[in-house]
Amino acid sequence: MSLDPRTLLFSLILTYGLSMMGIYVASAGRKSRKPDGMRKWAAAMFLETLSWALIAARGKIPDFFSVVVANGFLSAALALILAAVYEFQQRRLPRWQYLVPVALTVLMAAVLQEHIRSRFVWEGLIYGFQIVLIGRALISDTDTRSGNAWRLLFGGIVILLLILISRAGFGLFGEIQLAQPQNTLEIQPIQLIAYIAAMSTALLGSFGFLLLVKERTDREFMHLAMTDSLTQIPNRRALSEYAERSLARRTGLPMALLMIDADHFKLINDTHGHQVGDEVLCKLASLLSARLRGHDLIGRFGGEEFMVIAPETGVEGALTLAESLRKIIDSTPLVTAKGIIPLAVSIGISNCAATANRELKDMLAEADAALYDAKQSGRNKVVCFGGANA
Repeated sequence: MSLDPRTLLFSLILTYGLSMMGIYVASAGRKSRKPDGMRKWAAAMFLETLSWALIAARGKIPDFFSVVVANGFLSAALALILAAVYEFQQRRLPRWQYLVPVALTVLMAAVLQEHIRSRFVWEGLIYGFQIVLIGRALISDTDTRSGNAWRLLFGGIVILLLILISRAGFGLFGEIQLAQPQNTLEIQPIQLIAYIAAMSTALLGSFGFLLLVKERTDREFMHLAMTDSLTQIPNRRALSEYAERSLARRTGLPMALLMIDADHFKLINDTHGHQVGDEVLCKLASLLSARLRGHDLIGRFGGEEFMVIAPETGVEGALTLAESLRKIIDSTPLVTAKGIIPLAVSIGISNCAATANRELKDMLAEADAALYDAKQSGRNKVVCFGGANA
């Protein structure tokens, strides 16, 4: 099969056009209120498509369009890709990073329109700078790098940078015929590699950006599934999963489970209303969270009941932790919309010894039984299952 540059250019135009359509359709079908940059990416693919179409028409249309306008579109496309990444990351893009390169590209293409060799070198410098900005944006944001999709996108960026370096090198050393995508000479191996790499960049970049958006959406859904909507701390499902993992990987270390219940909470709701009751729960969650160690996890178990999972904690440590939580709540009146409301908590403890094999359901039953004893014996108390009290 014989390949010529114009056929490959058509394939490149088709690849970028289909990438643009795919990204646009995907963005139109999303209902997320959070900006994700997908429409900017689709716009970038549209400009890339127009640019390559103008380049393919060189010789049949005025050089102003196939050189100046085409290069301006290419630079604007890279600027839009950078803007899409920044929008996805919810960061503000400095204006100079997308305005200055585009302006320089148009100026360079206009001044050096008849100087192909110099134009290729300057294009490599300006486009390369834009690609470096995109790569830096990708690797400088920890949330972006929390998944694997950014690697695919970054790979496409690296390939594009290598293409520009090669193209600038051919222009610098006078191999102009190998650097011109629309020349009519027989296709050269280096040109074929460049075309394939450019197509790969369009596919890898677009697919990688789609996966990047999907990964963040999945994380957001997981966060919602694992977070209590009122207090914004882990919910019962998240607590259960963390407790199961902690039990499985104890490796000879104890673990404690604390069940915490707000005393006379129904009276607060009946007296001040459920809105104030919700405010009290949020403040209670905040106070409890602030007193825990880094590897402890607190969550809302249900209603006015909270649970703390304390890995690597024996009976004495659990009693000390529970008593400190009880005291901080007892000594901190909660300021609400209806004034200051005093609050106390009762705490039941279940402990898994270092050498024991326990199931979570048994520990939950023990902590619940201990909490019931604390309530029955006067409230505002800490009771450990088995009889040890603070």
